[in-house]
Amino acid sequence: MIHVSNQATILWSIAGSDNSAGAGIQADLKTIQSFSTPEQPLHLCTLVTAITAQHSSGVDSCMAVSVAMLHQQAMALLKDATPAVIKIGLLVNKLQVLWLAEFLQELRQQHTALLVIYDPVALSSSGSRMADADLYQAVMQHLLPQLDLLTPNLPELEALTKAAPCQQAVQQLFEFGVKAVLVKGGHDFDTQSCTDQLFISPQFSYRGYPAYSHQISLRSPRQQHQFNHGTGCCFSSALAAALALGYALEDAFVVAKSYINQGLSQPVVLTDSSGTLGHWGFPAKADYLPQLLTDNLLQPVKAFAPLKAPLGLYVIVPSVAELQRALTAGVKTLQLRIKSTDQALLRQEIQQAIQLCQHPDLQLFINDHWQLALELGAYGVHLGQEDINSTNLAALQQAGLRLGLSSHGFYKLLRAQQLKPSYLAIGAVFATQTKEMGGKLQGLQKLARYPALFPTTPLVAIGGINQSNAKAVLACGIQHLAVVQAFATAAEPKLWVQQMQQLIAKAQLEQKPC
Repeated sequence: MIHVSNQATILWSIAGSDNSAGAGIQADLKTIQSFSTPEQPLHLCTLVTAITAQHSSGVDSCMAVSVAMLHQQAMALLKDATPAVIKIGLLVNKLQVLWLAEFLQELRQQHTALLVIYDPVALSSSGSRMADADLYQAVMQHLLPQLDLLTPNLPELEALTKAAPCQQAVQQLFEFGVKAVLVKGGHDFDTQSCTDQLFISPQFSYRGYPAYSHQISLRSPRQQHQFNHGTGCCFSSALAAALALGYALEDAFVVAKSYINQGLSQPVVLTDSSGTLGHWGFPAKADYLPQLLTDNLLQPVKAFAPLKAPLGLYVIVPSVAELQRALTAGVKTLQLRIKSTDQALLRQEIQQAIQLCQHPDLQLFINDHWQLALELGAYGVHLGQEDINSTNLAALQQAGLRLGLSSHGFYKLLRAQQLKPSYLAIGAVFATQTKEMGGKLQGLQKLARYPALFPTTPLVAIGGINQSNAKAVLACGIQHLAVVQAFATAAEPKLWVQQMQQLIAKAQLEQKPC
């Protein structure tokens, strides 16, 4: 019986053919396929720029494909479908650059949502030259304005810009029209670790995610072995795949870095001295996650206090009156989220809420107002990540308060986890009336990725969750559900709470405790 999957997202790879299948288009195909699932299928089409004769240790020969043939390949593919993402690899000469720049400009006029990534490879990892000496000059003058993301390693960055240090070179690329630059650190002098840096200009925008200027650095232990053929190609392809799946750029960066870590940890060994990156699917172990180096987070020395009990059903209410309604219905975990700026009202409501939740079976978190929560002896505080830098986290930790942090993807989860909170909230899973999330909806496919990568911190799903979709959310490996509107509109609150608690209890029995 044939099961028709969802419509595939189309990607293109414009790159050279590696007959040893470790790099180039062959590596791109393997990488994209690793991210494809029946629920979110990806399909990679290819435009071959060069035929190479190479092996894991070097390139013996490279023959450019004519511009006429490149154009015919592109026109043939457009008869089927337009790509959502184009990943560019090896370009051999100026003629190819000029054709591609013009082609992309015309394609963008018709398809403004197109995302273009360029991995500016000119030399193989062994140092073999595959491109003409004047290639980068043509790239700077003609191709850069058509690029959303450039992914050079350190030697490629210097060859492109003739500038140092890294920030100065990136600024030059921004001035030429590139919207984001990911500098790969594999060629750095650090023999113990590898640090990659992502620079995002305010001009970068994709799928409704807000554009803002940002810099992110991710570090992982350097894996010392020779089975690493194709890591550069695969890094940019993993980025392309994650972006095609709808991840924000900073989340795609974390995913791609983790994918490379996974592939290096489990390489494909060909001989005693040669091998390639392994392609084993979406990264699914916490060991593969990188360390976040930036954002100036003031981390507490110790972890925040653990929860007294599993969060389970977590009801968020806007007032003490609604808090009392939830307590009467049998809710054990609550959050008081008051939007008023009236300080007298805030103090009164928070103090009353704390008094109402003194029973040892109850867990009450105060949203945002951490100073009052600390002063009045609250059990816990919940913060958005935009509030972290203005919060005295050390004071909260030393006072024994529990801390919950909101997260909207891999990058924010990684950022929040390094603060060692009591729990992490992930959302919005579905569209919600309480908060506009733009392009940041998680959906079930993304949600299902998080438990394996963040196994040590309780994860609570939030956003549009109700009785009809709760079972599907729990099936993603999530054990705790936060609700707002679903409880507020429940006609029979006590019955509704009992039914939701039964669903969650069943899921917790079927899963390992978290």
